[in-house]
Order: sequence, then structure tokens, then C-alpha cells
Amino acid sequence: MNIKKNQVFVELEVANWDNTDLSSSLIEICYSQKEYENDLIEVHQVVDLGKHKGKSKYLIIINITRDLDNLGDELDNPYIVKGP
Repeated sequence: MNIKKNQVFVELEVANWDNTDLSSSLIEICYSQKEYENDLIEVHQVVDLGKHKGKSKYLIIINITRDLDNLGDELDNPYIVKGP
């Protein structure tokens, strides 16, 4: 089994908590990091960076585990930018 592990840091800025569902935002952030069907994406930690100019800022730390021997289908993910 050939496993590749990676950690990604994503900044989340919330201007209005009345219009924001944190769990839905985390699910969307995780999905945005998934390139292959069998990728395992986990939220490692959510770090509160405090408020700046009235907006709450968070650092989302995501763990990505990929089995290079069993990738599954490549996803047509609009969030992933591929090279030329």
C-alpha cells in the first residue's frame, strides 16, 4: 500500500454568523480539497484567529490521505486548478 499524506491550511472568514453554518462550510472546504474518489479528507483542527475589521477569522487545518495504489476515479472538481 502506497499512502501519501498531506496537510492543507485554509483560511475562513465569516462576516455574518446569522447567514453562516459552520458545519456546511467545513464540508464544502473538505470537498474542495478532494481530487480522487477514494481520497480521505478530515478536518484536523479549527483555529480561531480572532476578529479583524468586524469579521471572524479561522484557520482550518485539513488532513488528506491518498492511497496511490487505489485512487479511484478522478473527480471533476471545479475547485482544483490543474496545470497547463
